[in-house]
Amino acid sequence: MAVALGVAYAAAQFAGQNAFLDNLSNFPVHFAAGFLASAAVLTALKSRAWALACAAAAALAIAPVVPWYFGPAAGPTDAARPQVKLLVSNVRLTNQQRDRLKRLVAQESPDVVGLIEVNSAWLRELQSLRSGYAHHFEVPSEGFAGFALYSRLPIEGARIMQVAGSTPAIAAKLKTASGEIEIILAHPTSPLNAEFIRLRNEQLLALAQYVGAAQGPVVLAGDLNLTMWNRGYRPLADVGGLQNARDGHGVGPTWPYTGWLGVPIDHVLATPDVALRNFRVLDAIGSDHLPISAEFSLR
Repeated sequence: MAVALGVAYAAAQFAGQNAFLDNLSNFPVHFAAGFLASAAVLTALKSRAWALACAAAAALAIAPVVPWYFGPAAGPTDAARPQVKLLVSNVRLTNQQRDRLKRLVAQESPDVVGLIEVNSAWLRELQSLRSGYAHHFEVPSEGFAGFALYSRLPIEGARIMQVAGSTPAIAAKLKTASGEIEIILAHPTSPLNAEFIRLRNEQLLALAQYVGAAQGPVVLAGDLNLTMWNRGYRPLADVGGLQNARDGHGVGPTWPYTGWLGVPIDHVLATPDVALRNFRVLDAIGSDHLPISAEFSLR
């Protein structure tokens, strides 16, 4: 068991475009748990050298996870720059429990709502949101590329973004009390095979390059179909200069919706001129993803 875990973990670090290994790279916590379980069994069997090796492997696997619990603490809120509360959810195209989302929105009362995988049936159910969110941009799809953006704050220039030959995102200028912030709602291709992984990574790189070249503050949110430990995530930080709202709040698993067994593939990111606060994973709405929320403002 220890050898099999070690081989799988090592292979996942060099996944390339292998779909199985790429997805494995999103599970360092689970690898660490497996190594610790192996260490416990080997200790009981008095195989101390093997047990120590497994403990070391567990420490190696968990090392990139720990810093997310000790990020920079959020400073005091500047009253002159009020916070904008954002709720983001992949609602799941086939989810029939649509009232649960509406109840969650009513309970959380966000300023901006970003929804992914919405189709025409979802939009019929969400008409009531329009009464509380005067500004909206809806792009339904009967596949998995539907988006909806609802805002209490004015939005301008709402558009579909053509990225890497496809349309995995929408964008709009959000007019906040302290200034204009571009908000991008994204859903790159799911990593189901090598071609889709290549396309997902190209889309994320193109988004990172767009953000890196932007002249103003940007918030990028959505189901990005990878975790912070996946190699495809790196351009978002290295090229786009994006910070993650999870920093200092922990892992926050969102998919699948089984709590601690899941992995964090839904994100709220922002350029350094945007302060992020109060990242939270919210209650289930019947989707295979858990919704998330965060607050942001111009620094």
